[in-house]
Amino acid sequence: MSQEPLPQGIAMPKVLDLFLTNRVLCAVLSVFMLTSAYWFNVLFGNLGFIALIFLLVGVLLHLAVPSLFALISLGGGSKFGLQTGAIAGGLLLLILSGSMGVVVVFMLLFVLLPIVVARTMQRKGLGQAGWILALVMFIGFATAMLFNAGPEGMELLVQQQFKPVFDEMLAGIPPEAKSDLASMQSLQATMVSVFPGLFILGLWFVWWTGLMYARNVAQKYGFYQGDGRDTLSFALPNIVAYVLLLFLAFANLATGNLQYLALSGVIVLAGLLAVQGVMVVHAWLKSREMINTIVVMYIMLFFWSFVVVVFTLIGLLDMWFNFRRKLISATGEK
Repeated sequence: MSQEPLPQGIAMPKVLDLFLTNRVLCAVLSVFMLTSAYWFNVLFGNLGFIALIFLLVGVLLHLAVPSLFALISLGGGSKFGLQTGAIAGGLLLLILSGSMGVVVVFMLLFVLLPIVVARTMQRKGLGQAGWILALVMFIGFATAMLFNAGPEGMELLVQQQFKPVFDEMLAGIPPEAKSDLASMQSLQATMVSVFPGLFILGLWFVWWTGLMYARNVAQKYGFYQGDGRDTLSFALPNIVAYVLLLFLAFANLATGNLQYLALSGVIVLAGLLAVQGVMVVHAWLKSREMINTIVVMYIMLFFWSFVVVVFTLIGLLDMWFNFRRKLISATGEK
């Protein structure tokens, strides 16, 4: 991270500044965060509920590694972030006794991807950055599944992963309860169908939350430069709508792996559009100071899944009608 005096913003704490501006210390910090769940389990695994708390903290630290590399790239540039990542990769290689595969995954998923998305966020805004993040995750996950599935197909691969869990559930249902057996089998088929898409979308939300946190920290301490529009300005590029239509066509007309991947793509893009729809409605309600309604909206999102479809449609329509520009600004002004 650049050592130049920070522009407008709160002064960064000295300890934080020391770790974020020194490549070696930052690399050590990232490796600690990445492996913290393991070390906490080793140190506190016999402490019952306390061990569970430490394990949860370790998992959160693990998931925060991408936001760390996004943060240092926002302050010091891509070169600084990649150099820090390379040092961290070398440390991992030593710890794991030469396990190159893990290091490659770390460099691609935890270092390179957050840096690219963070720089895109600066240059082209939140929507473009969110689209790039989802696209790379989808391509990476699809490639990994195709590589591991073999000639049997990806759907069968996923089905085999769920089989032990559902076999145990089915074994606990009496043979005479045919309706319960049918319901459980239907649930199994549904889970197998939607799992890749939901997994990628969930991973996107985790990474995106971390990147937004890194952006907020960079803005707080005054070293964020570039597109600084409000979070409510989130707007996906129009190409997302056409890619969604393409995925819908393949999901209905294709067969095998292509159909399975297309369905996953529909789920991922629908989730992104739902995020855009939520931002549109949030901005509209905020402009009218309807704070309680905003709270109700998020509660409904949590408890009523059908509302997601409504927000997906709003997000899709917003690409053509640009509701925030016509009705309100992205900052919530009338």
